Amino acid sequence: MDEMVEMLRDRVALLEERVRQLENALAPVWNAPVEWRLTASESRVFSHLMTRDVATKESIMAALYSDQLKDEVEPKIVDVFVCKLRKKLRPFGIQINTVWGQGYGLADRSHFSRKAA
Repeated sequence: MDEMVEMLRDRVALLEERVRQLENALAPVWNAPVEWRLTASESRVFSHLMTRDVATKESIMAALYSDQLKDEVEPKIVDVFVCKLRKKLRPFGIQINTVWGQGYGLADRSHFSRKAA
């Protein structure tokens, strides 16, 4: 019995690490400049946008809520976050484009990809 419990503990540890890696791939940790005044969720959305040419609403929702056990979240919340981000980032010359029928993308994503590396 002890052997089985130990085997299950090892398996749980492995799966927890894989989940951590996947969550980091969805929304890597990147600290935005303080003057941007982003909330933790807005920062997660921005980090997610930095990692891909086009971020779908579904992928943004996964980046926002993958670590939480929540009831069904309304997809419209992504539009709200993007709207708030656009307003906060406009003074800094950062533009979030709508990719019609696909999602959102940063206008100059390569600029941020270099900084994050």
